[in-house]
Amino acid sequence: MWRDTPTPMDLRDAFPDVAMTLDTDYIMNDLKKLGIQHILRIRRKSVTFDIAMHPHYIMRITPVDKGAEGFAEWMTWYWQHPEDEESAPKLSYSIRAHVEIVDIEKKDSLGNISFTIHNDDIESLIKNAITGMKHMSGVRIKPVVIRRKSA
Repeated sequence: MWRDTPTPMDLRDAFPDVAMTLDTDYIMNDLKKLGIQHILRIRRKSVTFDIAMHPHYIMRITPVDKGAEGFAEWMTWYWQHPEDEESAPKLSYSIRAHVEIVDIEKKDSLGNISFTIHNDDIESLIKNAITGMKHMSGVRIKPVVIRRKSA
């Protein structure tokens, strides 16, 4: 007669479009807190963040995972088991993304760097992508940060 309360995964499966929007808003909020200049590109079942980089690059970040009905998912959920057996497992996530770094001064796309990466948060993901770019190409990049006027 009474239905059980749905789990977060039940809700993700029932409303994959809403889940994608919530995940994206969560990441966009972190980018805003960091002051990183970005553009959000929304497609029907996926999204992309284009992050401006110095000197003349764009870091394009797109979710890797596909969930219910083919909607993109930023978060990969997993159980973290504590060292002591008395504590309950904790539900955690990591952000998994495809990163493409595009040189906007080059006319062709042969200079692009592309890889998949995952981290606990968007700041760490961007930092590790920057490190990956340096190791793969020797090029140092850094995000364009929006400066706020002091009051």
